[in-house]
Amino acid sequence: METTEYEIMFRVEESHWWYRALHRWIFWGLATYLPDWKNRDILDAGCGTGAILQRLGNARKHVGIDLAPEAVGFCRKRGLENVQQGNLMSLPFPDESFDAIVCSSVLYHRWVTDVPKALQELRRVLRPEGFAILNLPAYEFLGSAHDEAVFTARRFTKRGVGELLRENGFEIRKLTYWTSLLLPAAVIARTFGASKKGRDFDDHASGWHNALCDRLMVLEFQLARRISLPCGVALFCVVQKVR
Repeated sequence: METTEYEIMFRVEESHWWYRALHRWIFWGLATYLPDWKNRDILDAGCGTGAILQRLGNARKHVGIDLAPEAVGFCRKRGLENVQQGNLMSLPFPDESFDAIVCSSVLYHRWVTDVPKALQELRRVLRPEGFAILNLPAYEFLGSAHDEAVFTARRFTKRGVGELLRENGFEIRKLTYWTSLLLPAAVIARTFGASKKGRDFDDHASGWHNALCDRLMVLEFQLARRISLPCGVALFCVVQKVR
């Protein structure tokens, strides 16, 4: 990502409705599929500025990795020492090192030049029957100027993600679109150019807009954790390593 995007993420990640919704999904996934996750070995693969890693909370058992030195630098500002610079395409960990992996908003990136290879690396470092939690941007038609700023190389569909994961040795436990209630706003902002920045949300975390979207995402979450939504701005996925 551009440096300014890391700065925005670091500033708003704990209070912006989108990040709050994403974190809600991630920690639901951990609690549902790995209830004792706090004492399990977990990798945050592509940890960004470190808000998820910080919330994981166990520096002995939970570690982060990111290719961007800017990301590692912002993690250090959070006081995180359990993070290192490294490449998702060649993870610096032995086979079967982790019980779970969080890989949020990473596989879309232009630095991930071979998505199947990246998935195979995630699978390699997972223990038998371990879990991976993924978040991915959806639909190529939602590409915008903001995608350029965050180095988006690809967007995904539910069908394509399902096939890709199964082909690389994972069993799908949960796969749904999310940010579905805001898909019309995203189309207007991105596809039809209503937002000059190509964003369907502001880059600050205050005011009625943030509060409204936060509430909508709570309501959506209550529904989507029970069923799989048919469309949305992003995809959330929990998969398990097949022996």
